[in-house]
Amino acid sequence: MTDLLIYAAAGFMVWMCLDCIQRREHFIWIIIMIILFPVGAVAYFFVVKNRVTNKVSGSTGGKTLTPIRKEVETEETLQLKELIEKFNKAFHYEKLGQVYIEQKSYALAIPQFEEAIQRDPELLEARYGLAKCYHGLGQYDQAGVALEALTTIDKKYDYGNAIFGLAECYRLSGNDEKALETYGEVINSFHFFKAYYHYARLLDNKGKKEEAIGYMKSIVGSSKDLPDYKLEKERFWIEEASKFLRKNGVELAG
Repeated sequence: MTDLLIYAAAGFMVWMCLDCIQRREHFIWIIIMIILFPVGAVAYFFVVKNRVTNKVSGSTGGKTLTPIRKEVETEETLQLKELIEKFNKAFHYEKLGQVYIEQKSYALAIPQFEEAIQRDPELLEARYGLAKCYHGLGQYDQAGVALEALTTIDKKYDYGNAIFGLAECYRLSGNDEKALETYGEVINSFHFFKAYYHYARLLDNKGKKEEAIGYMKSIVGSSKDLPDYKLEKERFWIEEASKFLRKNGVELAG
């Protein structure tokens, strides 16, 4: 009988430890549960787990929340929801959206960013976050719409990554004309090898083989002057450009 109680207490402690990790609570709770076995696990249940469950049930005026993914509700998301309920600020909606992005819970993040934009149209982080969500869900048309609005306000947002992302969305959604135009804007201002590569491929698809070869050559040629860290980062696109050139009969220097 004693052994059964010990096994049950150990199982309960493991359950509470897993819950602690899932909620991203402070690691000190795990130490407490191990050292103060089994009292520590019981304390965690009433102090953290039971308290958080009650907050989720009561934060919507008596209506029980049915989260899409239960595991996304962490101490951080619950604190942000409390701040939203108290202050209703665009900043807190945007921060909650960012937390959901970190968890790859894009569907949960979208309404947070939309609310943030509604309250503060100049909160560019929210527009960028919204685009990332749609991109993460494979909804490239919608991601493109969000990035169009963002780059209309600031073409160089995130050091050119926003307009580069817009070009990518056009390409991935099959809008080659807009993709070609936007990649052109990117390579005129920013030195992204991936942008050069896809710009060249789009030119090739339109029958402009020599222009495409010229841009592929510029990728390979520019790579010789790159510092090691940058070379490693761009290596994939350099190799892809080299493959394209060899396939089209262009000899590469040693």
